[in-house]
Amino acid sequence: MEKIKWPKWPNYDEDDSEAVLRVIESNQLFAEKEVKSFEDEFAQYIKVKNALGVGNATQGLHLALAALNIGTGDEVITTPYSWISSASCILMQNAVPVFTDIEESSLGICPKSLEENITRRTKAIILVHLFGYPSQIDQIVEIANRYDLPIIEDASHAHGASYKNKKIGSFGKISVFSLHQRKSLSVGDGGVVCTDDDDIANKIYQLRSFGNEELSYNYRMTEFAGALGKVGLSKLDEYNDIRIKNAECLAYHLDSVEGIKVRLNLPNTKSVFYSLVLELTFELGSKIDLIIEKANDFGLPLRKTWEPLNFHPHFNPINKPARGIPWRWELYDGSYCKDKDYKDLVFPIAFEYCYNRIIELSIHPPVNNEDIYFAALIIKNIINEYK
Repeated sequence: MEKIKWPKWPNYDEDDSEAVLRVIESNQLFAEKEVKSFEDEFAQYIKVKNALGVGNATQGLHLALAALNIGTGDEVITTPYSWISSASCILMQNAVPVFTDIEESSLGICPKSLEENITRRTKAIILVHLFGYPSQIDQIVEIANRYDLPIIEDASHAHGASYKNKKIGSFGKISVFSLHQRKSLSVGDGGVVCTDDDDIANKIYQLRSFGNEELSYNYRMTEFAGALGKVGLSKLDEYNDIRIKNAECLAYHLDSVEGIKVRLNLPNTKSVFYSLVLELTFELGSKIDLIIEKANDFGLPLRKTWEPLNFHPHFNPINKPARGIPWRWELYDGSYCKDKDYKDLVFPIAFEYCYNRIIELSIHPPVNNEDIYFAALIIKNIINEYK
C-alpha cells in the first residue's frame, strides 16, 4: 500500500485573509471592535450572557479560578487525563490540584470518584470535555450543587458539542474554550471565557487587563484573533458536520474489524470529534506503540494521548519552585495540606486507557470519504496483522 498524504489543519482561506487585512488597514491591532464583535457572536452561539476573549485558554482557566477567589490551600478537583493546562492553572493560584479517576464511557471525570475526593477545602471542579466528547454532566452537576461547588468547564476541545440539545460551555459557572491553531475554531492562539454571572464577567474583564486596582494580568485577545474568530465561528457548524460524517464513515468501515472500536456519540450527546478516539481491546493494548508506528509509516497520523498529569514535573518538582509548593504549605488555620506525592497516585481507568487503549486521529476538513477509506484500509491491515 502506498503512503497517503493526510490533509493538514487549519485551512485558512480568502475570508481569513480579508479579515486580517481589515485589521491591518484599520491600524487598530489592540483589542477593540473585532474582539467585542466576536465576543458577542460567541456568547450568542453558546447561549450565555457573557463571553470574554483572552490570549489563550490557559489564561482563561487561570482567570476563572481567580474570579472565584480560589487561593492558597484551596483544593480544586480535576482529571489527570487532559492537557497540562487543566491542572497547571490551579498552581497559578497557589491552590492544590486534586486528581480523580475517569469513567469509561466519556473519558471524563468519574462522578463516584469525584465525590470521594471532596473535602472541606474543595472550592471548585474543573470538568474537561475531552476530545470533544461531553462528560457525564447531569451527575457531576448534581454533585456540585449538593456540595455548593462551582464547575469550571474546560471546553477547549468542545466547540459546538452539546448535551440534551444544550451547548457545552453553558452548564458550569464558568467555561473556557481554546482557539489554539489545532482547535476546531482556530485563530492561531486565543481563548474565550464564558459565564452567565455578570459579577464574574465584570471581574474577569478587570483581571484580564493589567493595571487595575486588584492584581491583574495582560491576558487580552488581539484584534487579529477576534477577526479570525468571527470567520471561524461562521464556519464552525459546517466543519463540525464534516468531522461527524468522517467519524461515522470510519466507524462504518471498521465495524467488522475485531480488536478496535470507533467511539461515537453517547446517548443525549453530540460530540464534535476534535479528535476521533479509537479504542483497542485489551489483547492489542500491548502493541499500541507498534500499531501507531506502522500507521505513521503509511502517512496516517495516529497518535497516543498524553501521559497522566500526576507524573508531570509541575507536580513533582525536584527543586522548590519560586512560588513554593502549595500542597506543602502551612494554612491560615495552622494546619497543613495533606503532603501529596503525586507520582505515587494510581488511577486504574485513566492509566489503562492512556497507556493501552486509546489512539486518536484528527478527522478535520478537508479530510473526506476517500481519505477515510484509505485510513480504514491501513488500520484494518495493521490490526489484523497484530491480532
